[in-house]
Amino acid sequence: MLLPSYALSAAQSESKVAVPPEIPEKVMAAHLLSSPAAKLPEGFLKRCSNALVMLKITVDESGKIMDEEVTSGYDELKDPSLKAVRQWTYKPYEQNGRAIPVSSRVSLFYLGDGESFPMYSPDGKGGVKGGNMLPLPPGCNTGPTIVREPQTP
Repeated sequence: MLLPSYALSAAQSESKVAVPPEIPEKVMAAHLLSSPAAKLPEGFLKRCSNALVMLKITVDESGKIMDEEVTSGYDELKDPSLKAVRQWTYKPYEQNGRAIPVSSRVSLFYLGDGESFPMYSPDGKGGVKGGNMLPLPPGCNTGPTIVREPQTP
């Protein structure tokens, strides 16, 4: 009688869905393969204005977004941000040589001229670029310096 209950217990523990580990945004940016830009609503920002939308995402084992949620930003930018981020793809995140689902954050930056892009993006050499200055269109003053707390993987 002990053997069947052990087998049932093992099957139940395997079926439990583990909470994906949270990976820092900058680390996940190095895994970013494709990040189609979000469209800024017509006339939303003036030429020298900008906006930031922050999202929490879950990436599955294949590198596709399986869940996304806006955590801050203008209401008018929530839908375009969600629509864009749903199309992003990542190189699968591996732990102990096995692809696993992970959660992370995304900071999506909108320029006043309508362009949008992730705050952190891969540099094409396995590293990450961006995140220190909010760039503005030509002819505008320089943007503020972004200071973030150090993140550990």
